[in-house]
Amino acid sequence: MGYDISKEELGGWQIHCRNGSVDNLADSEEEATAMAKRFLSYLPSSVYEAPPVRPPDPSDPADRREEELFTIIPRKRTTTFDMRRAIRLMADRDSFFEIGPLWGTDQIVGFVRFNGYPIGVLASDCRHVNGGALTADGCDKLKRHLDLCDMFHLPILNLIDNPGFAVGLQHELTGTIRKGGEWMIAFAQVEVPIFTVIMRRSFGVAGNNFATPRSGASARVAWPAADVGGIPPEGGIEAAYKRQLAEAADPAALRAEINARIESARGPIGPLNRFQMEEMIDPRDTRPWVCEWVENAYRIVSQPSLLVPRAIQFRP
Repeated sequence: MGYDISKEELGGWQIHCRNGSVDNLADSEEEATAMAKRFLSYLPSSVYEAPPVRPPDPSDPADRREEELFTIIPRKRTTTFDMRRAIRLMADRDSFFEIGPLWGTDQIVGFVRFNGYPIGVLASDCRHVNGGALTADGCDKLKRHLDLCDMFHLPILNLIDNPGFAVGLQHELTGTIRKGGEWMIAFAQVEVPIFTVIMRRSFGVAGNNFATPRSGASARVAWPAADVGGIPPEGGIEAAYKRQLAEAADPAALRAEINARIESARGPIGPLNRFQMEEMIDPRDTRPWVCEWVENAYRIVSQPSLLVPRAIQFRP
């Protein structure tokens, strides 16, 4: 085809670990084998069985509370935090297995255990260059992991700090809106139980779809740092009140007035009052909550009538 490149440049790990064809990178065959064994340890032998549950670790009790979780969300909204660290603090020690860390890097997916029960985990990476906003690849990554978990009866822990869909020319060219539609429908089609934690941001169509997946046995809680809405006010005021600001005698004063009004209504109290979430919880109590929930979730996914293959339904 006229390429003057090496075979590694054409199809080495640098290409396929970043386009989603290969999920995880290993330095040796031994490491790759160990990684494959660990991946399979979270899954049942077939779709006709429930995922394998390990005995609880007495040294890692279900009621463990990590003080670090209380302060892991920065007070300043524009400051990032380590989502992977948060996952490790909540889950059974050393149980987090990340899938596809080099592609769709705005989103984080993988497996964890809570009190010995394997579950899938979804999260956004606020340390990504776009703050965790959903890209086309990020949507594909989430969709594929949702299908994997649903196919093999793994309940899902859904951790939310998401500012919405990524915007701009690049994301228009890559069809983010189309990929986003597929992800949203895939989320609505999931049948395994989902435990949703609104840790911080949930904005726009993407953020609110993250926060309200359709699942009959779902649970939703919010942390005190929860900040939800149609659009972040930092940029939303300029978009929604453009004409009023342009016509105002003192645009700065009007902007400050609008911002103060919005600030007074921000936070988790509004959604809680409208029964969109069950509880506002202390972040340190997240592990005990999930450990209690996952026992009931496994009573559901282990029902013999549900241990069957799942058909992938229509996506737009």
